[in-house]
Amino acid sequence: MVHHTVKQNAVAHLEREARNALTRLHGHLLGALESRAYLPSLLATGHEINAFLEQAPSAQSIEALNHYLEQANRIAETADIYLMQTDGLTIAASNWQSPTTFIGKNFAFRPYFQEAMQNQTSRYYALGTTSGERGYYFSAPVKTRDGEIKGVVVVKVAVDPLENLAKYPGMNFIVTDSDDVVFMSDRKEWHYHALQPLTPEKLATVRQSRRYDDREIPPLTVLNLQPGQHEQRTNDLKHDYLVLYQDMRTTAGWQLYLLADWKHVTRTVSVALGLAGIMLLLSILLMYLLWKNQRQRRDYEQRTREELAALVEERTRELRQTQEELVQAAKMAALGQLSAGINHELNNPLTAIRAYADNAVQFLDLGKPAIARNNLCEITGLTERMATITRQLKTFSRKSSGQIEICDLHYAVDSALSIMQPKLTHSRVHLTQQRADNTRYVKADIVWLEQILVNLISNAIEAVQEQHDQQMWITLQTTTTHVTVSIQDNGTGISETAMPHVFEAFFTTKTIGKGLGLGLSISYRLAKDMHGHLGVCNAPAGGAIFTLSLQPASSGATP
Repeated sequence: MVHHTVKQNAVAHLEREARNALTRLHGHLLGALESRAYLPSLLATGHEINAFLEQAPSAQSIEALNHYLEQANRIAETADIYLMQTDGLTIAASNWQSPTTFIGKNFAFRPYFQEAMQNQTSRYYALGTTSGERGYYFSAPVKTRDGEIKGVVVVKVAVDPLENLAKYPGMNFIVTDSDDVVFMSDRKEWHYHALQPLTPEKLATVRQSRRYDDREIPPLTVLNLQPGQHEQRTNDLKHDYLVLYQDMRTTAGWQLYLLADWKHVTRTVSVALGLAGIMLLLSILLMYLLWKNQRQRRDYEQRTREELAALVEERTRELRQTQEELVQAAKMAALGQLSAGINHELNNPLTAIRAYADNAVQFLDLGKPAIARNNLCEITGLTERMATITRQLKTFSRKSSGQIEICDLHYAVDSALSIMQPKLTHSRVHLTQQRADNTRYVKADIVWLEQILVNLISNAIEAVQEQHDQQMWITLQTTTTHVTVSIQDNGTGISETAMPHVFEAFFTTKTIGKGLGLGLSISYRLAKDMHGHLGVCNAPAGGAIFTLSLQPASSGATP
């Protein structure tokens, strides 16, 4: 009975620890990749690469681009960044000074190049054919304004640092590709082994893409792992393991296995049985002491109670500390996913500050302090802009799980207006609202919904700043299939040339320093993720109308 109970508890404890470790490991790997996923698209739309490809390459322009990629690689803390022509030939790279530089190498056989040439952003992981180092590759096409692809930007993230940081005492891990080939593990002897023998078809596919170069892919016979099974037991002839599985194929193309050493269970059971035997002997001794001296019995019981209380208190502190560590780990994983957006918004001010600072030094050297002063004033404005961005991080630190549920639309509108009230008051905008009774409940995520409304209201306020009579209307109504929120202003509206690009990332009609063109793009994506739609048109009397369409909640439902 004691053996069975203790073993059950030990197994449950090991499962909890393993699941917590698997969650942290999954968050660590995914966060490290997602924090760099934006970089190829950002570089592909940047001036430096587009300007380079629009003119005939020269030794001077190639050297300048190499320096630019080298600097971007250093700032982003990636392994390599390189630019390929449409035939797959690498013409510029951050490792241009390395003996194993990618310049002059043709990687047209890589799937990340082929998918980029099909106008897609791509992810791919493989063993480098030039460097021999494992890497995770992000790629994006470089396009002309007409949409013609004129090159491919590739960012490589080194795998070794991820592997070295993802280690937990008493546990091993394995990361495989979709063909069940071990690509990453804290046990190097398991690298480049297949969980099951590869079929000739799979082996031919691996060979064609040269994912593992010319390495042999023998089966990992020492571990009898069943691919894709969420919980199983296995051993490697030395240790027994509890194996947990996490599917990462939709996000990274990986499959993650965590192997928790079963010796924690056997050790706990052995210790418990030993303690049970000791407790039995102590009980016999206690009965003898009780028979011999009643006073000694009371003293002994008092000491035992104090020891047990101290042990319970110690265990409680340990459990509380473990819980706090898990909460902090979850917070850091969420902030890791935000880092890509923060990098987007801080990169432009940092680049501008550097340029203004360099120009100010040159103007001071030329004896033109007035112009240098203007540059320094610009730097002051940019730093204030960066401070505003960091404050926005606090405002949006309330992360959502993205769960669609029944939300109070009227409450969301009121919350957004409350956030924007100081700006409304300062701008002297006259607000008119109209809300139908049957528009109260919708299917949405309340955090995302408030974020969209705040962005649309803020844009409407800015759109009417030049108007003598500043007006804004918020209208809630229903259609046959949706509940809509319309935010209209009496500004100048949106031009015909800008209208098709309103929801594109980095597109903005605001003056420099007033925005990066990310707000409407993010709002459009959030609306789509909530199974809704965000649209825009110009009002007949002037001004713009942004309309957010959401799915209505069932009749009579309340959140």
